[in-house]
Amino acid sequence: MKTPSLRHDLAAAVSLAVVLMAGASAANASSTTLIYINSSDGALYSYDSANSYAESLIANSTGAFSISSGPAANTIYIQGGGGALSTYDLIGNSQSSGVGSVPGNALGEGRDGFLYAGSGVGLYKVNPNTGVSAFIGNGTYGYAGDLAVDPTDLTAMYGAVSDTSGVLLVKVNKNTGGQTLVGSFGLGASSSIFGLGFSLDGILFAAGPTTAGGEIYTVNKLSGVATGVHELTYQPFDMATQPFEVVEPTVPEPATLILAGLGLAGMALGRRKKA
Repeated sequence: MKTPSLRHDLAAAVSLAVVLMAGASAANASSTTLIYINSSDGALYSYDSANSYAESLIANSTGAFSISSGPAANTIYIQGGGGALSTYDLIGNSQSSGVGSVPGNALGEGRDGFLYAGSGVGLYKVNPNTGVSAFIGNGTYGYAGDLAVDPTDLTAMYGAVSDTSGVLLVKVNKNTGGQTLVGSFGLGASSSIFGLGFSLDGILFAAGPTTAGGEIYTVNKLSGVATGVHELTYQPFDMATQPFEVVEPTVPEPATLILAGLGLAGMALGRRKKA
């Protein structure tokens, strides 16, 4: 029996890998990013960014000054007004007792198993289980609100800082605390950004107070410019998005997909030879 050439099988394998990658990318593109915001009175809200920012009240009062996503599933990490770190279980709707003492007014996920806090110009690494903080180093600008790491580039931590011109976006070195200016949020000298958070596809969100209450923004990571996308009726104190807690499709690495395709082609070729 005549069998197809190896070249034909390899081409078929690569084509299969491309189809699998395209399907996985489509699944990621349709994934939902949930945005969590704590108000100035400690209430916790969630928003569905893929559904016209549909709002849900999670808890009336958590005592939250800052909030963050982190390594534990279905969990929001909460820095209380006195600095104590607690967790809020989004499934059981229950809050843990506070531990440790987290400094500053900026709390964000590190995507490396730790949380990070900004206090003045200083950066701290926070153990999410104990609340114990370790000083890393100083940057140039004082932290104005929050920290967040880009899930599409785990080396890229962003921070909201301020100077006399207003609120600015910086990149933060997690190892040294050093800051590199990206640009102004473009909201004016008297404006504030209190929250930052990423969706899984790398879109940077922000939240800050306005004269009417507050606003959710999307932020250009290259320029720092913020664009309003959803108005709030209350003043936001911080925000967190769901990089760890929402169950997302597992996307194999491209090399894994290609190897899988080659394996299928090899199995087909073996069957043909036996025939």
